[in-house]
Amino acid sequence: MSVRRGPCTLAWCAAAGLLVLGWAQSAPACELPPASNPRLLLRVDDSRSAVAFDAKAFLHSFTGRTSRIRGTVGLADPESPDGAAACFRIDAASLETGNGTRDAIMRDEHLETHRFPSIAFDLTQVERARRTADGWEFLARGALTLRDVARQTQFVVRARRDGNGVRLTGEVPVKMTDHGVPVPKFLFLTVEDPVLVRFDVTAIPLP
Repeated sequence: MSVRRGPCTLAWCAAAGLLVLGWAQSAPACELPPASNPRLLLRVDDSRSAVAFDAKAFLHSFTGRTSRIRGTVGLADPESPDGAAACFRIDAASLETGNGTRDAIMRDEHLETHRFPSIAFDLTQVERARRTADGWEFLARGALTLRDVARQTQFVVRARRDGNGVRLTGEVPVKMTDHGVPVPKFLFLTVEDPVLVRFDVTAIPLP
């Protein structure tokens, strides 16, 4: 069966919002399972996408952010997000908090980006999809891999049309210690575990 690469219905495109989470400029960023047999492929448009995390510490909070996001989405049914396949990769070394010293410590000691360059999310299931006033909302289940430690997670995705694509937003708490990430400490400040990961991603059909 050939893969269609044209306009998609909102239900199809909504399934692309399965977050979340390295980025070589070549495509595809990640491989979909062979059994997914998609009829439509989409990719993340990193010029219109961002992933961020909010970290809290006593008397001090900060946010990290990146737009270096790649992702591939395969859709099986043009009328429903059910049965979608998706994978996403974040360039861990591209995360920035606005403080060069803190960023260097985060990359070298906590994320160890020289060993683990990507943060990955691989979708396994879409559940409870429902229409909303301006799009769709559904529960995404899948594996989040950070520092080569994969954990099952789930989060709500909200989707709506945005130009020729679909904008997908949501958030999920991520416990750093679940992935073997040492809790950051800066002087007398200890960052709370978990951190809140937020995503705002636009997916578009492949040309």
